[in-house]
Amino acid sequence: MEFSQFCACGPSGYAQLKQKVDACARLGRSYEFSGCSLPPGCTPTQAQVGFWRTGEDYLIYFRPAVAYGGTDPRLNEFFLRGAVQRYAGFQAMTDCLRDLDGAFTAPKPDLFRTLKEAFQDRVLGQEAAVEAVAFKLWGHVCKQNPLRPLSLIFYGPTGVGKSELGKAVAPILNQCLGEERFRLVWTELNTFTQAHSVYRLTGAPPGYVGYDDPPVLEAVRRCSHTVFMFDELDKAHPEVLKALMSILDEGRCTARQEDRDGSRELDFRRCVFLFTTNTDLSTRGQRLGFALPEQVSPTKPPLSAPACLAQRLYQADENARLALARSGVLREIAGRFSGLIAFHPLGDAARIQVTAKQITALGREYGLEVAQVAPDLARALTPRKAISPRSTVPMLEGLLTPIFLAQRPMKGVTLRLEGAIDHLCLVPI
Repeated sequence: MEFSQFCACGPSGYAQLKQKVDACARLGRSYEFSGCSLPPGCTPTQAQVGFWRTGEDYLIYFRPAVAYGGTDPRLNEFFLRGAVQRYAGFQAMTDCLRDLDGAFTAPKPDLFRTLKEAFQDRVLGQEAAVEAVAFKLWGHVCKQNPLRPLSLIFYGPTGVGKSELGKAVAPILNQCLGEERFRLVWTELNTFTQAHSVYRLTGAPPGYVGYDDPPVLEAVRRCSHTVFMFDELDKAHPEVLKALMSILDEGRCTARQEDRDGSRELDFRRCVFLFTTNTDLSTRGQRLGFALPEQVSPTKPPLSAPACLAQRLYQADENARLALARSGVLREIAGRFSGLIAFHPLGDAARIQVTAKQITALGREYGLEVAQVAPDLARALTPRKAISPRSTVPMLEGLLTPIFLAQRPMKGVTLRLEGAIDHLCLVPI
């Protein structure tokens, strides 16, 4: 449980909280949450948070007392009220909590640019897709009271960075926001090919196999800002998307089992849902496979103005939604996604950069920091024809393993790979 959830639970959540607090008060006790995660800057980082009613007054208390050393003035004023805070009525208490919500969602003014630059360092050759994802994420985390989660489909050929960008969303958001707010939950949908497999998302009914197994979606109980990554959407049974309809539209669903506080409501409004698919949703038409790579400019395009970018993405989203419906997805489902982001085949320059990045990653597996690869060698090691950029990794591993094993790892020493394919060498930089 996170303290921020009390500040963002909405009218229905507050009504449920009041019901629980009042029920506990009739029994002469408080309604408590142990191990509640506190905002960054608090000491301790976790505490027991309790709600108590006495007469017409409502109290919030922290055990142990919390000291706030952060920079947000709203949180500073709140925690200065002390370990036990009294409010004249439930509405006064919830108004105070609701006012704190902006402290958890207020973004940095340059967050769009910061996100875009961070993603560009991680995903190569997909400037347009990176800009679109940064824009969508920027809009979502700026919301103080979101009504539904952000849901994006990444579509394009295999091995061009869709999964790589998806894996980077949670850590880059945390890095740019300056706090560990988001967590990633990864699900391979190629194992959800049967209709009954949808219960692995939502939970099996009582008496069925898997009833005691934790469903994927219940991760939101542990983190209200979960990034759900669903890979290979096109391989999943249609019932999987149907099960997500109300979540993508309303931001909530009912769990099959109660949590320890007796609640069955799961709140996804601050979550991010990412889906990848190899289905072609471009305006070139519906067919298996993708067009040959187009010429990619070696220079990065300028940062789009948000207003112009919003108009461009709006039209691209609508075209892709229509293509998604033509592919067999129900129109009512296709219309629920926040955005559909195109990933294009990589140009020659980007493929060479990817090869250098793959060599660096392979070197780290052997304890080596290969910080540079000679440009001519990277070009020579990049196949002109390959199934996908991902398929070059086994070839590189077979070629580079002998030289990596011959190099003794040395702490703090960075290396450069140079030479020719038949005469490779590692030299210290």
